[in-house]
Amino acid sequence: MVDQAGTARIVTSCERYWREAGLSSGAISEMVSQLDHHLREAAAAGKPLDSVVGKDLRGFAEAWAAETQDRGPQRDRTTAGVSRRNSRRELVLYGLGVVALVVAVGMSRGEASVDNEIWRWLWTGLAVAMAIGEIFTAGFFLLPFAVGSAAAAVLAWTGVAVLPQWLVFFGASLVAFVYLRRFIARQDQQSAPSVGANRWTNTRGVVLDAIEPLAGTGIVRIGGEEWRATSDQPIPAGTQVVVLEVSGTSLVVTPLET
Repeated sequence: MVDQAGTARIVTSCERYWREAGLSSGAISEMVSQLDHHLREAAAAGKPLDSVVGKDLRGFAEAWAAETQDRGPQRDRTTAGVSRRNSRRELVLYGLGVVALVVAVGMSRGEASVDNEIWRWLWTGLAVAMAIGEIFTAGFFLLPFAVGSAAAAVLAWTGVAVLPQWLVFFGASLVAFVYLRRFIARQDQQSAPSVGANRWTNTRGVVLDAIEPLAGTGIVRIGGEEWRATSDQPIPAGTQVVVLEVSGTSLVVTPLET
C-alpha cells in the first residue's frame, strides 16, 4: 500500500528546498514528477521510502538541485550552439539563393553571357568539389549544394539555357537542405556532450558498500567520486560495475562482465 502521507511529505519538503535554491519552475515540476514516481514505485514494491531519498532528506534535495543547476546552463549552451550552426547554414543557403537570382535576372536581360560549354564544366566541377568537401567536413552542409550543382550540370549538358540552370541549382539545393535537415538535427543532438552526472553513463567503477536492492543501500566509487547506487540484483563490495543510467542522485549499475 502506498504511503501517501509520507510521499507527500517528502515531495513537499524537496519542492520547498528547490524553490528556495532558485531552480526554475519547469525544472522543479519535472523533478517533483520524477520523485513522486520513484516513491510510488518503491512503496508498491514494499520498499521503504528511504530507499529512494536516503536518511538525509535535505542532503538528497541539495544533491539533486546541484546536479540540475550544473546540467541546465550547459544544456542551454549546447542548444544555443546547435541553433547558431543551423542559422549559419540557413544564412549561407539564403545568401547563395539571392546571388543566384540576381545573376539569373542579369543573364535574362542580356547583361551577362557565358558560353554554355563553360557552364557544363563549372557545374560539374562544383558538384564534384562539394561532394568531396562533404566527405572531409561532414555535417551535411555541403551535400545540398552538391545535389543542386549536379542537377544544374544535367541541364547544362542537355543544352538548357543558363537561367533555368541557376534556378534549378537553387531549387534543388533548397529541397535537399530541407530533406537533410532532420539528419542534421539528429547529428547535432548526438554530438552534444554528456553533462553533469550523465557523464558517468557507461563508465566503470567499484562497489564500496554492498548494494542491496531491497534495503536500498549501496555506494560506488566512479572516477574518484562516491555515489549512492542501486541495481536490480545484490552486488557485494569490491565488485567492478558499469553505470547504466543516472536516476535522480543515484547511479543504476550492473556487474561488469568478465
